[in-house]
Amino acid sequence: MLRGSNLLRLADYNQAVILDLIRREPGRSRADLQRTSGLASQTISNITRRLIDAEMIRESEPSDAVRGRPSIPLAVNGNGAFAVGVHVDPARLTILLLDVAGEVRHRQQLRTPQATNPDEMTALIAVSTGRLIRESGIDRDRVLGLGIAVPGPLDVITGVVLDPPQLPMWRDVRLRADLHDATGMPVLLDKDVTASAAAELRKSADPDFLFIYLGSGVGASVVTQGQVLRGASNNIGEIGDILVDAAAEDLGWSGRRGGLAAACVPEALVIQAVQAGLMPLPDLTDYLAIDDACTALCELAVGGDAVASAILHRAARRAAVGIGVLVNFIDVPRVVLGGPTWNRLSGAFLPVLEDAVRRELVVSREAFTVVGSAVGEQIAAQGAAELVMDHFLAPRASVLVMD
Repeated sequence: MLRGSNLLRLADYNQAVILDLIRREPGRSRADLQRTSGLASQTISNITRRLIDAEMIRESEPSDAVRGRPSIPLAVNGNGAFAVGVHVDPARLTILLLDVAGEVRHRQQLRTPQATNPDEMTALIAVSTGRLIRESGIDRDRVLGLGIAVPGPLDVITGVVLDPPQLPMWRDVRLRADLHDATGMPVLLDKDVTASAAAELRKSADPDFLFIYLGSGVGASVVTQGQVLRGASNNIGEIGDILVDAAAEDLGWSGRRGGLAAACVPEALVIQAVQAGLMPLPDLTDYLAIDDACTALCELAVGGDAVASAILHRAARRAAVGIGVLVNFIDVPRVVLGGPTWNRLSGAFLPVLEDAVRRELVVSREAFTVVGSAVGEQIAAQGAAELVMDHFLAPRASVLVMD
């Protein structure tokens, strides 16, 4: 927990400390803030007054009647600031508006243009973002910026998308700079799986977990002691080639035979459904068509189709092998699954996964759990918006360094 300073020259840092404490745990009183931050009571009083005047926080009614002067709970004012989050998935483009209290105010989902160039995508995001802000009726001056989550690999420092396999025309794309030019807003870029883990951490009380991202691809992120690990190049989580079935048949798709991706990504599941005679072969260059076919497969399983259910249960057992490898390596007590396809797969996966992963563990863990995300399928876009919130509002020790 970052603590404040009573030095007057650090007022902005102290204000960020207090706002962050209220954002993460609404209902704190001024006395609570003083005990947690280590700041003087007068400093707390001055900061909270400034934040109230700036409409960033508000006072709430005390929950219980007590003798004497009751403590007044403080909460974030959701109208105080906003951030736009965008997730570029090969199948669907998600754009949302997040308020400073962590609530999604407005969301839209569009088909991701197929076989197109990045300039068209940049223009679509810019136009859609402007429309989203206008339709929400908020003051644009209170929008801090735009966060964008994309498949890796990418260079977070320069804001360049390097060469994502599922976006074949996106090589060395200056997405951050291009979107800044197109929108006029500050732009931050993050990997989709890392952004998703950050959004899950914001909603979760557990500071240690492995996050498995399921979308058009599969990835992983590690949260330990309340921090999302990023790796040396910010490209942590490429787990699709973890071998989960050495004897797996060749599905006739582009991924590694027997790899984790072959167990659970929509393309691989749809090919299995086609081979089983459940549906015609969709256009495998069209990720939205693949995604729609995956939805149809999941609906067949929910409707009681034995073949569809068998495909998904087998996929869950294979995925459990790869997840078990990761849990054995990083030693976490909890696995969380989420992402754009998770809601559709969860009904078949959840009843199978926990026991299947437990069988893979070298060291048994009595309290070990496997759960679904608390955020929803827009998790990557929400995490991208949270990245913007934290960049502008969370305390960072770097501001204390004198030039």
